Amino acid sequence: MKKRLLSMFFAGIMVIGLLVGCIKDEPQTSKGNDATPKTNETVAAKTVDENWGDMTWDEVLAEAKGQSVNWYMWGGSAIVNSFVDTVVAGKAAEYGIKINRVGVTAISEAINKVMGEKTAGKNTGGEVDLIWINGANFMTMKQSDVLFGPWSEDIENAKLVNWEEPTIKYDMGFLVEGHESPWGNAQMQMIYDSEHYSIDELPQNFTELLEWCKANPGRFTYMALPDFKGTRFVKQILYELTGGYEQYMRDDITKEEFAEMSAPVWEYLKELSPYLWRKGKTYPKSTSELDKLYSNNEVGFSMTLNGGGISSAIKAGIYTETSRVYTMETSIGDVNYVAIPYNSNAKAAAMVIANILIDPSTQAQAITDISYRPVIDSTRLSEEELNEIKKGFGKLIKGAYVEEEELLRNRVPEVSGYLNVFINELWTEKIGSK
Repeated sequence: MKKRLLSMFFAGIMVIGLLVGCIKDEPQTSKGNDATPKTNETVAAKTVDENWGDMTWDEVLAEAKGQSVNWYMWGGSAIVNSFVDTVVAGKAAEYGIKINRVGVTAISEAINKVMGEKTAGKNTGGEVDLIWINGANFMTMKQSDVLFGPWSEDIENAKLVNWEEPTIKYDMGFLVEGHESPWGNAQMQMIYDSEHYSIDELPQNFTELLEWCKANPGRFTYMALPDFKGTRFVKQILYELTGGYEQYMRDDITKEEFAEMSAPVWEYLKELSPYLWRKGKTYPKSTSELDKLYSNNEVGFSMTLNGGGISSAIKAGIYTETSRVYTMETSIGDVNYVAIPYNSNAKAAAMVIANILIDPSTQAQAITDISYRPVIDSTRLSEEELNEIKKGFGKLIKGAYVEEEELLRNRVPEVSGYLNVFINELWTEKIGSK
């Protein structure tokens, strides 16, 4: 009996040993997922270039960390430059992103760089990572298939934008379709000095402007085309003198047809020319040049596209403290956007910057710092966010921005970017070369 019990005891010990051996030989599993064996293989991190359609925002942030973004933008505004270098760059740094702002005289410089890279077959590692763009420049890049997208409606703060709003859905007659993200409302406004002029005596339309210039020779001028504000100024004359903008909402107009349609504009500008600064024999080449003429009281007007007026420019000493703004009866409005070239080397970080630009706190600060009007939908904001926006407007100088009612009353849209090319060419042929 003792022998039998000992035999059973030793047999049990052997079975336990075998079981323990089996357990030791069993592959270890990861914590929380016993069905998945742990291996030495690592899963590759997702990238926007390879996995954009299947990425969470956290994964975008992870890829963006450590990236540097070459942001090409018009460099003619010291105020905007400072805003990007401090406010936007500071917020980007919180995500581990560095902004390298590249200021250019014209955005066409950046576009030509991207187009040149495409021609050379440089489809990755492009020099331009983010670009401040809109209008005809957007049309050129979109038609040339050198923009990354769609992406803009899928970033985190995109939910705050009303993408069906016509001025956001369309950029100069072209569907945005997720290829650019808005960051500021723009509208043409006239700048004058209330110390010299009363708003009641200033021209409200272009018929009145001609009469005002005849009565005040040498006190008005505008930027030589193709400066974008100069082009917009002439386009407003086009709308007023030829029966509105609706007829130009097509992209099949030929230059010959447009020359005939716009004939009243060139006759008007020829009549206006002798009464301009230096009798129209020369024109300021940029907004900065016009601002200098205005600041020196050589002319009575300058111009701005900032939807929030000129409070920030007054505080920066660019304009006199008595400078004010108003809109003429025809005032073109649109939106500033940012876009990502197809071969950007830092797409994830570029998206994060675009997301920062439409964050309510950034939009509120842009009101006071650079006089930009928000592009986010106020009905989609929390009470706290909405109060921040209201505080921003509350800090503006009275009269240095145009009330919403007036802006909307006089606002007309941009139309097909094709017209800009025709306007610039015809102005050079008929006005600028004279």
